[in-house]
Amino acid sequence: MKDTYCVMTFHSTYHALQFEKLLKENHLNVRLIPVPRQISTSCGIAGEVSCEDQLVIVELCDENNLEYGAFHTIEKEVKQSWYRNLVKK
Repeated sequence: MKDTYCVMTFHSTYHALQFEKLLKENHLNVRLIPVPRQISTSCGIAGEVSCEDQLVIVELCDENNLEYGAFHTIEKEVKQSWYRNLVKK
C-alpha cells in the first residue's frame, strides 16, 4: 500500500512561514513539516499541501512573488502492522 502526499520546499524558514500565512488567508490547507528525507537530508521546513491544489498554489505563490524551491509529490510505502497480519483470517 502506498501513501501519497505533496510538499512545497523553500529556500528559507521566512518563506515557509509566508507560504503558510498566504495559504491560510486563501482558505487552503497547509501544514508545516520537516523536509522529508526523500527530498533532502539537510534541515529545513516544507509545507504539506493537497496534491490536487498544486496549480492553484503555484499560481498563488507566483502572483504574490513568494519564493519557493519546488513542488514535490512523495510516495511512501505503508507497511501493515505485524499484529494485523497475525489476526487476519
